[in-house]
Amino acid sequence: MKNILLVAPHPDDEIVGASIIIKRILSKKNLIIFFPTNGVIPKEAMWLWDRKNYKERIKIRKKEMNQSLKNLGIKKFYFQNIPSRTLKKNILKTFSIMKKIIKKEAIDTIFCPAFEGGHQDHDVSNFICSRLKKLAAIYEFAEYNYFNKKINSNTFFKKSKNQKIIFLSNNEKKLKKKLLHIYKSEKANLNYLSFYKESYRKILDYDYSQPPHSGILFYKRFSFFSWHPRVDSDKPDNVAKDIINSEIF
Repeated sequence: MKNILLVAPHPDDEIVGASIIIKRILSKKNLIIFFPTNGVIPKEAMWLWDRKNYKERIKIRKKEMNQSLKNLGIKKFYFQNIPSRTLKKNILKTFSIMKKIIKKEAIDTIFCPAFEGGHQDHDVSNFICSRLKKLAAIYEFAEYNYFNKKINSNTFFKKSKNQKIIFLSNNEKKLKKKLLHIYKSEKANLNYLSFYKESYRKILDYDYSQPPHSGILFYKRFSFFSWHPRVDSDKPDNVAKDIINSEIF
């Protein structure tokens, strides 16, 4: 690990999934972060009366992102300005951008979210990174999942021998809470997190033609409110179809 690219599908994932991993391990290296989406849902998915604030939402999210990077001590990043939940329609484009970053920055290691059903953009990011194994070593970090109808934070639902678990000290717990507080615009979406560990491992070989696990995925646990902007109305099976129909599958 000399030149590392950490993939945070939305501005806040660098904190949710890897803030202490970054502080303990990755900050000692040449670390760059890539944000494949702007973290704001598509304008057409917002309430009608709120759509006029779309550009302002992006501006706020980017301001929070810059503050997060400053606190993490990260000076270089790449940002793709596409809405959250649209990464599945931008797979080849994102793959091409990442290949260019890898070449330009001499990246030898990539960290990305696990394939766990926490958010469709996390799962699509994991798939894209899995196609870059010939160019870099790929690691994945756990964020959140709903395996067995239970919210699991920073825990892999499928255990493996190579996983590394970092148990947070009291000071690290306080630090992570402080860093998460930066993303005030996402406060309502981050109130389910716990603050006692983070986990990472070499990426597993996944069957991307299927949802990450059986049962209800995290982002579908409130599917009966699919009309609400905060609830993802996309079906996991359709996300899987977009993955397997992509040019890089």
